[in-house]
Formats: sequence, structure tokens, C-alpha cells
Amino acid sequence: MAKFRFEYGITLFYLLLGGAWILFSDRILMSLVDDPERLTEIQTFKGWFYVVITALFFYIFLRRHLQKLRRAEARALESDRLKSGFLANVSHEIRTPMNGVMGFAELLKDPELTHEERLEYIAVIEESGERMLGLLHNLVNISKIDAGQMKVTLTQVDVNELLENVRLLYSLKAEQKGIRIDIKPGITVNEEAIIWTDREKLTSVLTNLLINGITYTDEGYVEMGYVTSGNNLLFYVKDTGVGIELSKQEEIFERFVQINMTYTKTHDGAGLGLSIVRSYVELLGGKVWVKSAPGDGSSFYFTIPYKRSNALSSKKSQSGI
Repeated sequence: MAKFRFEYGITLFYLLLGGAWILFSDRILMSLVDDPERLTEIQTFKGWFYVVITALFFYIFLRRHLQKLRRAEARALESDRLKSGFLANVSHEIRTPMNGVMGFAELLKDPELTHEERLEYIAVIEESGERMLGLLHNLVNISKIDAGQMKVTLTQVDVNELLENVRLLYSLKAEQKGIRIDIKPGITVNEEAIIWTDREKLTSVLTNLLINGITYTDEGYVEMGYVTSGNNLLFYVKDTGVGIELSKQEEIFERFVQINMTYTKTHDGAGLGLSIVRSYVELLGGKVWVKSAPGDGSSFYFTIPYKRSNALSSKKSQSGI
């Protein structure tokens, strides 16, 4: 069924309101006032009253409608701006590693290459391929989030083990930049560190924050850890990098926005990682925020519900599940 157009609706409303006012107000006045002169005088005031009231009504109604239209227009313009930036970023993000793949694949054709040179070129090709794969993975995840197709799958997760696995995965990349990755688990009893959560999403959140810390840190360290906070686990990823201006600290969680545009001229990224972090944390039932200052590094925090595995198992057994 087609939506009733706004201009038709407002016209019909005005006609119905005016007709009802004339019909019923005249009948009421004629039943209450017998003097024709007095009746004429009251009808004049009645007409002006109707004009003033309808003018105020239409002013308020149209003003609210125009405000909605202006907000929609602003969102559309912002969306177009972000899409333009997104296309430029994605084009660069795909073109750069693709050039690396094509260029070093061409170099591998040289029969005079040494074994060490071949291994070095192959490593560059592998890294470029992983970078493109990561970008495509983020784009697919963003599409699923927008379509409401991203589901939460709860499994038993050893948080301490997960932290260590994420650290090991990116330890070589950190070493190549001359920085270290520290982890500080907040629970030392292994059984208490096993919780019910979505392993893939928690891993993705920690991975994106760790990559972000490594990317924007040229010396020092990146620290990952967590503490218990009531019914939640409070995770943090701290770095000694460039830091973030206060005015940008909420904006960086928007899509296609990078932390420091001058700094990112030499540090690539499509600006999707932190947007995915926020979406995943919210899906897990938590929230994410950042504390930072330019030159003093950044500290990212997020919470997830602390659903202990043994506690849930106990509840299930007691309920006969």
C-alpha cells in the first residue's frame, strides 16, 4: 500500500478541521445567542480565533516536519561524505597490497634470485594477501551488522588463553616495530577465567584494538588485560602511541574514520576496525570507550557480561536441563 503523501494529508486535515469548526461552532452559537448583532460579532471573533489557532498549529507542525527533513538531509550529506571517503580508502587499501603482490610476483620470475630473496618476496606477497583478506573480512562483517544478520553464539571461552593467543598472533609484528606486547590477566584461577561469550567476536574486538595500538605506537609497548567489575569483565588495551585529541575520541568509533589523519598518511587503514569493535561489544551486551591525550598514548576500555562457565553449568544442572 502506497504511503499517503504529506501534502495531501495536510490539505485534507485543514479541510476537515475547517469544515468541522464552521459546522459545529455555528450550531452551538445559534443555540446560545438570539441577538443577530451579537451573533455576528461573536462569529467575527470566532473567525479570527480560528485563523490564529490554525496558523500556530501549522507553524509548529511544519517547523517540526522541516526540522526532520533538515536532519535527514544532514545525515544524507554526511553519509555521502563518508561513502566518498570510504571508496577512496578502500581503493587505496586494495591497490597498495595488490601492487605489492603483482610487483613481487613479477620479481620472482627472475631466475638469478637467491633463496633468501625468494623467501623475502614470498613473505611480502603473503603479508599483502593477508591485508586484503582482512579488509574484505571487515567489509563482510559491516554488511552483516547493517543487515541485522550478525548473531551472537555463546561458547565456553578461557579468557586468559584467548589473550595469550591474540598476543602470540601479533608478537612478530610488534617485534618488527621494536615494541612489546604485555598481557595482565585479572583472574589467576583458571576455572574462574572460563566464561560464556562469543569467542569470535571477543577475539575480533581484542585483535582490532591490539592492531590499532601497534599501528599507532612507534616505541614503547601495548598492554592488554582485564579486571572484574561487578557482573562484568572490564578489558583494556593501552599503548604509548600518538594519542587522540579529546574532540576526536567519540568520532573514531564511526565508520571510515581514522585516529589521526596526518599520522595515517604513513599508516594505512580503511577506518573500519573501531567501528566493528563498538558494534561487537554492544552485541555482547557491553560498552566501549577511550581515554587519551595527544602524545600520551591511548587506553581503550570495554565491558562484557561476566558469565562464569561453572556458574551457568550449575544453574543448568539444578534446573534439570
